[in-house]
Amino acid sequence: MSTSKQMLLRITGLLAAAALVFVAAPAGAAAAPQAESLYWIRFADNFARCLDSNAQGDVYTHNCQDRNDHQKWDNYTPGKFKNKRTGLCLAGGQSSVFTTSCSVNATDWRTSSTTKKRFTNVSTGLCLHNQGGHGQAVGLRACQSGTAYWTTTKLRS
Repeated sequence: MSTSKQMLLRITGLLAAAALVFVAAPAGAAAAPQAESLYWIRFADNFARCLDSNAQGDVYTHNCQDRNDHQKWDNYTPGKFKNKRTGLCLAGGQSSVFTTSCSVNATDWRTSSTTKKRFTNVSTGLCLHNQGGHGQAVGLRACQSGTAYWTTTKLRS
């Protein structure tokens, strides 16, 4: 084989290898973030009350308001509910509910598949609980409680 043919084969091989690296690189890169799917989490016995939060990490029910980003929750990964305004996740510990960094286990939830859902904190085995009052703190309680039911309403992004 002539030297020019060998050189051409080497260049062709290098180009093919470079093309493979270029094509394969996106697969190894981090996936693009999912589009936001925002929800209101409403107290099931009073649809006018939404799960709300503030910058201090308090979680309570308040009148649902379209323009209140503290009431919008993104189920950005299964079992994690991130507050649109604060970027913190819904969490539970002992009997309290609060928001905190999404990387801690206390932010893992299981929800039932029914219309009236139970939000069960994976760490405690207790459910999100509230009487549906205006400005009333949300806590955790045994899941058999009638005050442990919530609904989700998908919002337009």
